[in-house]
Amino acid sequence: MIVRLLIVLSALVLIGAMVARWWFWGRMKLRGQRTECSLTVAELFERLGVAKRKPSDLRDAAALGAALREAGLRLMEAEGERVARRRRTGWWNLRILPGLLALILVFSLLKPRIAPMWVLAVGGVLIAFHVVLRIAGIGVELQAVKRGWQALEEKGGLRRVDEAEAVLRCARASVWDTVLPW
Repeated sequence: MIVRLLIVLSALVLIGAMVARWWFWGRMKLRGQRTECSLTVAELFERLGVAKRKPSDLRDAAALGAALREAGLRLMEAEGERVARRRRTGWWNLRILPGLLALILVFSLLKPRIAPMWVLAVGGVLIAFHVVLRIAGIGVELQAVKRGWQALEEKGGLRRVDEAEAVLRCARASVWDTVLPW
């Protein structure tokens, strides 16, 4: 009885997070990909003075919004905010959790020492806990969007008002892209 309850509760958390991710980010991403902007992602990072590993020539509002959020996290990290670094790179245990959990689940199911329902229940609860922790940290990413937007405005902003609004909407919505481990 408890095992089934744990599986159902963790499934509800995961399904709720997937629906919220699609509702807030998926729809906005589709809308933002249709909005062409005057700035590329590489130019955005260059203008803000933030190093990017691989340059991108994408010009749509969705890509610029996600890049603005990432640049804001990097700017906050450069200012000494440790929580921004943890949110950008992830705590070690939260980064390794999904892969480690999948490995444990596969090996636990192959060796029937523990009941498979318990293995699935514990795995589901751990993944749901991971998702809840990621959702709880969305405020940090919203602060990063604000910081990135302020830095962009200081450097001259975007040329058109409609593209600026689209990029800001996409940046705020892109925080939901990070709530799931996959």
